[in-house]
Amino acid sequence: MKADWKNTAVVVPIYNSEKYLTELFKKITKYFSLESIFAVNDASEDNSNEVCKKIGVKLIDLKINCGKGNALQVGFKEAIKKGYKFAFTIDSDLQHNPEDFPSFLQKQNELALELVIGKRDFSHKKMPFHRICSNTLTSWVVSRASKQKILDSQCGFRLYNLKILEGMNFQTKRYQFETEIILKIAKKNGKVGFTPIETIYDGQKSYISGWRDIKNFIKIVLYEMKN
Repeated sequence: MKADWKNTAVVVPIYNSEKYLTELFKKITKYFSLESIFAVNDASEDNSNEVCKKIGVKLIDLKINCGKGNALQVGFKEAIKKGYKFAFTIDSDLQHNPEDFPSFLQKQNELALELVIGKRDFSHKKMPFHRICSNTLTSWVVSRASKQKILDSQCGFRLYNLKILEGMNFQTKRYQFETEIILKIAKKNGKVGFTPIETIYDGQKSYISGWRDIKNFIKIVLYEMKN
């Protein structure tokens, strides 16, 4: 099946992104109707939920913060309930440019991919050095574990075929979910591809927690390799 503008939803996991949301949704609605946008507010401590309500997107307001992976899973389930066959995921802090949406659809249509991931520019002019190192290393590890060439394992700007997610039981609820789901799709012989996207770093706060998330990344890779 091919993704198109009508059978595809947009899932936006949100945590304390109040100042970015108006501009983000303005950009997304150039391509998608409000009814196609599922905003999952992961118990933000700011006014993110009020901004979403004012704009009119489909708001799923979680009361307990469980992590980005959990928010994405909730969003996928809602999109499936509404009959969508594919779903974009895009971060809420404007580090992804919705103007890149068409290239994802084109790549999926051309190669019948189950997952299309945005490929950022891993150069010191575009990305902080520590992020270049972590992204290069994790992509290499995931490539070995998945037996597919994974160019950017940590990018959250993605297009999923929701069909392949049916029956999957996930171990993780935080950032490692985006690694786990690549490995699970690969196990089902799903094809993963990439499309170049604009690389944006404007000093946004990261909620990735250093050694804890590195440890959890290693745990999920080892788990998927054994099971």
